[in-house]
Amino acid sequence: MSNVRIHRSPLSRAERAAIDWILPRLPEWVTADKLTAFGTFGAFLTLVGYSATNWHVGWLWLANLGVLIHWFGDSLDGNVARYRKMERPQYGYFLDQTIDVLGNFLICFGMGLSPFVDMRAALCALAGYHMVSIYVFVRANIDREFHVTVLNFGPTEMRAVIVLMNLCILVLGVWNFTILGYTISWPSLSVGLWAMGFMIAFIYLISKYAPILRDADDRTRVEAREKNAASP
Repeated sequence: MSNVRIHRSPLSRAERAAIDWILPRLPEWVTADKLTAFGTFGAFLTLVGYSATNWHVGWLWLANLGVLIHWFGDSLDGNVARYRKMERPQYGYFLDQTIDVLGNFLICFGMGLSPFVDMRAALCALAGYHMVSIYVFVRANIDREFHVTVLNFGPTEMRAVIVLMNLCILVLGVWNFTILGYTISWPSLSVGLWAMGFMIAFIYLISKYAPILRDADDRTRVEAREKNAASP
């Protein structure tokens, strides 16, 4: 049985409209697997673009293009399979989620290779994002609900924030802050705050959902005990 997809975010309606417009216009040779590979290529392109900014800031345009390609492939691979009635639920779910780990790593590692973001901040953001992702996967296994977005924030919003940060670097430049004697650039500070936000969200989600499961299990145990007691 497939999971019910829950997708609520500020960009979800516009994204859904864009996907619905694109799907019937894709040629038949564009398959779900090719879109997955294309999205991963976009993540690799982002890494290359970020790395090249050590020579010129203009390479951020390539990084942004990579993020856009990553969105295109990652958002359309499962949708094209469902649109064409060619779903492979187990294979598709397995491949999509595992490949996403690679794509996320390439983007965040590339960010850390740039001169704008401290590698430690980039990898903490990656860890925080994957903490929330693990919550989503575990919950999908328990209640068959796959939350594409959590707290009205999902992969598309994350990509939009990354693109916006890159554009701000291109337009405004980079300056540093000194906090408690430690000097940090505003992009590094921003990415560090993302990491903190993901980790706080993870703790909040666990503290909210775990009691629901505990109470449900307790009710089930009590009902089973009462049923056994009532049996002749």
